[in-house]
Amino acid sequence: CTDVTGFGFLAHLYEMLDGNYSAVIDSTKIPYFEECRTYAEEFYITAAAQKNRNFVGAGVKFEKEDFAMEEILFDPQTSGGLLVSLDGTIAGEVVQNMQSAGIPAEIVGYITKKRDYVITVKG
Repeated sequence: CTDVTGFGFLAHLYEMLDGNYSAVIDSTKIPYFEECRTYAEEFYITAAAQKNRNFVGAGVKFEKEDFAMEEILFDPQTSGGLLVSLDGTIAGEVVQNMQSAGIPAEIVGYITKKRDYVITVKG
């Protein structure tokens, strides 16, 4: 578990994988403020996001070209959400319990054995 603040979603996930695993992310499940997409589409981008892109970008494969989503995932300006890795057999139940308690939660991807790309972003 990590808070997604300071290094953005992708850099935090990259660090959590520790070079031993890979991840597949469904970008349609990533929560974000709609204004973020608008700003990214207008090229309001941050230097910190570009540093994150330089740090982990070679290990990330985007299956769909979507510059705004890439910026959202690299950008460190987040609301401080948590990125949690759980065993797949309990993840759905944990998310359902969180949602029932009024806590926004979503399964956004899954961990795999190590692949050519550390992170694959679909969606």
